[in-house]
Amino acid sequence: MKRFVILLPALILAGCSTDQNGPQCPSASVLSDTATLTVFRAGAPADPSGEAYTAVIVGVKSSCTYAKAAPTAVATFSFSVRATRAPSTDGATYTLPYYFAVTQGDRILEKKNASLKIMFAPGSADANDDENLADATITLEPGHPPTDYQLLVGFQLSDAERAYNQKRGRYTP
Repeated sequence: MKRFVILLPALILAGCSTDQNGPQCPSASVLSDTATLTVFRAGAPADPSGEAYTAVIVGVKSSCTYAKAAPTAVATFSFSVRATRAPSTDGATYTLPYYFAVTQGDRILEKKNASLKIMFAPGSADANDDENLADATITLEPGHPPTDYQLLVGFQLSDAERAYNQKRGRYTP
């Protein structure tokens, strides 16, 4: 009887085992040069004193479903945005342009442009938004597992906006 009591938990735990090599999913990240969007007040200088608000992509999450040797992988993708501004008694809603891309090495296989809305409540200096994107089906090239692909997100920036980010520093929140 003792032998049965010891084996039962072992059998139950065996059903919970996971793949020791981890999931076979594409990596997901924010392209650092496009992680921040700074918008200036009309007629204000393009320096910190002229900033109307700044939005930062602060995190990405992804998962996927993939059957070994299947020709496709289906990835889910979400990210969070944190925006800040000077305190104001007025509420405000802004539309922020962003892109989502699937890459393999240095090739962009698919890119979609979209936008999200960020809303500041009256009196608030902070706003947050979580975006959940529709599933992306990645067609795998022969000999390339899902781990050879990458999911990228970032704000759709002009050259001047990208230069401002680089001038301020990549890691400025």
